[in-house]
Amino acid sequence: MKIGIFTETYKPIINGVVNSILGFKQGLEELGHEVYVFCPTYKGYQDDPKDKNIVHLKSLPLPGKSGYHFVFPVEDQIKEIAKTMDIIHVQHPFVMGDSAADTSEEFNIPLVFTNHTQYEQYSHYIPISKEIVQKSIQWYIKKFTKRVDLIIAPAPGITKVLKRYGIKTPIEVVPNGIDIDRFKKVPPKSEVDKLRTKYNIKSSDKVLVFTGRIAEEKNLTFLIQSFAKLSAKYSSLPVGSQDIKLIMVGGGVQIEHFQNLIKELQLEGKAIITDFIPYKEMPNYLALADLYVTASKSEVHPLTILEGMAAGLPMVIVKA
Repeated sequence: MKIGIFTETYKPIINGVVNSILGFKQGLEELGHEVYVFCPTYKGYQDDPKDKNIVHLKSLPLPGKSGYHFVFPVEDQIKEIAKTMDIIHVQHPFVMGDSAADTSEEFNIPLVFTNHTQYEQYSHYIPISKEIVQKSIQWYIKKFTKRVDLIIAPAPGITKVLKRYGIKTPIEVVPNGIDIDRFKKVPPKSEVDKLRTKYNIKSSDKVLVFTGRIAEEKNLTFLIQSFAKLSAKYSSLPVGSQDIKLIMVGGGVQIEHFQNLIKELQLEGKAIITDFIPYKEMPNYLALADLYVTASKSEVHPLTILEGMAAGLPMVIVKA
């Protein structure tokens, strides 16, 4: 079977959606399928020769460091490739969603959509009434899914959300997966020690780790404010030279905002934001930690939590 994956983001950008695509692409290819990825162009980036069947659409980067692009409509030469697909699997409901739906309708190809996140949780990016934005997002998702033959929900919870929107399109739950062995394997102590030196973390310190985009939809204000209270209580305990640190592994458009919050709460040196790191280094950061924490309410079936679990970390997670 020839499967065409349409996505708003792909390598060199690494995030949960990209990692999900990479996992499914590898798994499907191992089963003998041909998988094509239709994605934006990235200036200066050359595809890995081992990464076959990557089809780039002309695009322009959006402002900031999100890694997302505005993708132009599908050109005729790309349509010639797309029309040979047996099925189209779109990862986002927006520009590439419409391109995938247009291609599906033009060439009578079945269309599947994976709903990776609770999009209404991103309403803070639009400077008008939150209620209006959330209602508009619900209306748009409902409208888009009418063009889709099947919705994939990475977890049962998002199925309830979609049904609350009034969506009638069939929904199947297909969980995301990760390479468990990559995170179960204990990294070399020397690599973890390098991180301790880099971030001034003593071996006696207790370390909390968050992994993900540094953005408000991850509920990071609540996480940092909660850590401030924990840090204050911890400092009053008779634990000698022991300290507690929060390391937030990720990047995003709101790093400066959260750095300012850290400064305001007098957590400099205690709450640390790494910015983007190479994905291959993630096991080293998890090995640095004693506890995984997240306050995000926008997740569906987050790979970041699965990775932390595979690394053997206890979890503190906000119920969403």
